[in-house]
Amino acid sequence: MPLTCPVCTGTEADQIGQGHDFEYGSLPGPFTIWKCAACGHGYLDPVPAPEQLGTIYPPTYYTINPRSPIHFNEFIQAKKIRRDVDRIVALAKGRSVRNVVDLGCGDAERLARVGEVLGDGVDLIGVDLQPDPERRSELEARGVRLVQGNIEGDLDALPDGSSDLIIMCQILEHLYDPAGALRGIAKKLAPGGLLQIETPNFGGLDYRLFKRRYWGGYHIPRHFHVFTTGSLARVVADAGLEVARKGFIPSGFLIVSLRNMLGLNSNEPGDGFFEFINMKNLLVVGSVTALDLMTIGVGGRTSNQYVLARRPMNGGAGEGGG
Repeated sequence: MPLTCPVCTGTEADQIGQGHDFEYGSLPGPFTIWKCAACGHGYLDPVPAPEQLGTIYPPTYYTINPRSPIHFNEFIQAKKIRRDVDRIVALAKGRSVRNVVDLGCGDAERLARVGEVLGDGVDLIGVDLQPDPERRSELEARGVRLVQGNIEGDLDALPDGSSDLIIMCQILEHLYDPAGALRGIAKKLAPGGLLQIETPNFGGLDYRLFKRRYWGGYHIPRHFHVFTTGSLARVVADAGLEVARKGFIPSGFLIVSLRNMLGLNSNEPGDGFFEFINMKNLLVVGSVTALDLMTIGVGGRTSNQYVLARRPMNGGAGEGGG
């Protein structure tokens, strides 16, 4: 039987997918993906226990393992960071921005680049569960303050009502209680402050082709949630925030889905014929990105979405439903 929907508490759901950890083989599974009949939100069953987090995020995980076939090469990574920075800087344009907070900042390179564009006088705060100690001195010299904190309940380093712009890039879907986390994060925003969220979406050619088993957006068992545009808007509103803008952006899930189907893991490259399907191949990444951009251009949906939320000038944050 499905779990209670974490967004609307509905108890009726349809099984839309089932699979294993195709990428890293961390846990045996199988894992089931349910889609709530009431609000359409997707959620994983069973959800790994907190003590299993070290297992499902192994040392070979792509974000910290340059050898991983889904770790971007330097050129592609630089292009991605430039795109992210342009989007963040555009949000700050014409506004009085005293600080930018990146939740789940990783190596904090994106945040450091934002600081280089915005210039002196903007406080840059990178929050991560395990900030990279080896980069701390370098990042501090570039104006970035690293803070160790758990997005789900341990953000005491950020005073309430103090943050002008908070970034959450591909992190909300990894949380046990995303709605609760957003309520806490919303309280950190200053009146009129902005929260940008990027997270996977049920949509796009890759989802339609691979939703039963191999879809990369499931990222089994690390994505505990997959949001529809509606369920994402709902948790944002329940946190007392207004949706100022929303839309779709490119993703690389088609590449991961193909690798999953072909039995190619994400730990390290193999020597098989299809190993060229990876995130380091400029032609492959460029083709998939172009396909998504064309989809967006004709008004379609991709499997990656964003929402720009705003705390109302008077009240709002933290006053939404519990």
